[in-house]
Amino acid sequence: MNNIKIILLIVFVLASCQSNLNNNIIDNNDEKILWKSSDEYPSVKLCNDFEETDLIKQCFQTFLSNQIFEKLKLNQFLIEKPINDTVYISLLIDNKGKISITDRNIPKRTINVIPNFESIITNIIDSIPDVLPATKTNLGISVTSKFKLPIIIKSK
Repeated sequence: MNNIKIILLIVFVLASCQSNLNNNIIDNNDEKILWKSSDEYPSVKLCNDFEETDLIKQCFQTFLSNQIFEKLKLNQFLIEKPINDTVYISLLIDNKGKISITDRNIPKRTINVIPNFESIITNIIDSIPDVLPATKTNLGISVTSKFKLPIIIKSK
């Protein structure tokens, strides 16, 4: 039962993952390029039917959340102690659409209760299929983007 609570909580949290694209400055050939609202966020083909930037962003966040949630469901966690922690994972989506973890902040309490959590989350992120990278529309080039993903782990 605790596993189900944790997984459900993770799904709700992942839906609120934060993008670091707004007002992001990109270095390109010694030029500073500002992220503008007309530029395209990372996406997947499923989200290309939307025209509004906010809907595309929300669709992509839902896609990421669902991918992580489905893969977390495959892992069985036996949690013997109560836990209420937030894990922060920084994701990089390169200009080819490959997703990778650039940084992780996993509280020691989480590691003590779920010792293999770091390797589980790394394997999950590595198994997510490539996505459509963010695009600078005025230059027509794919760019690298970063996201900070909070994951709340809670059991009683």
